[in-house]
Amino acid sequence: MKLASNQQKKNMMKTINIISKTALIAGLVCLASCNDYLVTYPSDSLESETAITTPEDTKTALNGAYAGLISARDAAGNNYYYYGTDFLARAEVGGDDMQTSKSGDRTEQYYRFTYRQTNASADLWYPPYTVINRVNVLLEAIDSGKVPMTDVTKNSKGEALAIRALAHFDLLITYGAPYLKDNGASLGVPIVKKVLSATELPARSTVAEGYQAVLDDLTEALGFIGEDKNYGHFNIWAVKALLARVNLYKGDYDAAYTYATDVVENSPYSLIETGEYVASWQLEETKESIFDLALSSTTYSGDRELWGAVVSPAEYGSVIATKEFVDLLNEDPNDVRLGLLIPDKSGSKQTVNKYPGRDAITINNIRVLRLSDIYLIGAEAALRKATVDQTVADNYLFAIRNRANRANVKITATLDLVSKERRKELVMEGHRLHDILRQGGEVTRQGGYHFLNATDLITVNWNDYRTIMPIPQAEIDANTNMIQNPEYN
Repeated sequence: MKLASNQQKKNMMKTINIISKTALIAGLVCLASCNDYLVTYPSDSLESETAITTPEDTKTALNGAYAGLISARDAAGNNYYYYGTDFLARAEVGGDDMQTSKSGDRTEQYYRFTYRQTNASADLWYPPYTVINRVNVLLEAIDSGKVPMTDVTKNSKGEALAIRALAHFDLLITYGAPYLKDNGASLGVPIVKKVLSATELPARSTVAEGYQAVLDDLTEALGFIGEDKNYGHFNIWAVKALLARVNLYKGDYDAAYTYATDVVENSPYSLIETGEYVASWQLEETKESIFDLALSSTTYSGDRELWGAVVSPAEYGSVIATKEFVDLLNEDPNDVRLGLLIPDKSGSKQTVNKYPGRDAITINNIRVLRLSDIYLIGAEAALRKATVDQTVADNYLFAIRNRANRANVKITATLDLVSKERRKELVMEGHRLHDILRQGGEVTRQGGYHFLNATDLITVNWNDYRTIMPIPQAEIDANTNMIQNPEYN
């Protein structure tokens, strides 16, 4: 069955003006983790001129930006989920390793690619721009000189730039074509790097312009942000890890290789040991946690819209592994990752238990940048860059395969082997659909557990308009400069 608030959220879409006037207000709505620092202003007001004046204020303002990466609440009190559910859900059930379990479940439209302009989910549009606006308010206060430029302020600026880059990048890979399809020539999303006035209606930039804006923010962030670990926050290593990912998607493999190898070889993070791997998903933080989103049990307790509740067999059980993926993982019966497969509601081991919950099943910190991913980015980039580094590719692939099964020996890495290992290692973390599309691959669903018939179980690649999400109707209505993605109506 659908989650109780799902239809309510869809009904609210027509009230949302995402980027223009209402987004300015939404960017200032306080979530519980903001300690009442950010406030809701009247609908004709902009940000307070005196809200951010001290270095400590910048840290508090960042809390609102990080909270928005999980979910954002509009003026009517409706929550729209980002990394909290929808960004992960689309990438997983839209691929070939996970699926919606039955008709009517929360994730079915992502699974079937049935979103259109009139019913497009606002969860993938509203929260990222809310986050971007919160960051822009903070950066404007810092850059205007209202806040003394101390070490704290500098670090806050670096974090803010990284958060803005992440939000813009996620929007680009959701609403724009993969970079390598046309070298970024097609339309991406509006790139918003300032606090907008109530009358500004930004147009879409190209995908290439968007990637450049993301890379500019991340490169600038390196000059401000520190190395110290502060769980749930960006540091310099998280920025470099994100630079590796963005450059991989862009096809700049030399840059992706440089950043990935720097993180692997020089950062303070390390791979989880084999014997600790399965249990590590119950932990708030692990040795691999380069950048996690920390969900407070106090703030989010009992929230049944969160990813943990959506996937848990004890709750909605809306997402299960495909037979193809179960068979893939069972190729090695001694793979430690098989320990993550637990019974779903039917009793079959089809649930990937990466979100076991620590508070009534719903609360799970979200691994946005994990060291295992960076190893595999480094291996892929080493094989794709101008001068192949087979040694690094072999070593990095071996590190992940050997951790999965200590009996695995070093083999010659290939792109197919790296891709297969990404599937096994990163399942349920929000990567699969993007991994398929960024290289021009095809989403193919092979029989097995799928509840759809052959007609409805579509096969898509980057030439299919449905692989790019439609911009929500509310934004089209509110912004006369907004062009919808092709073929949507």
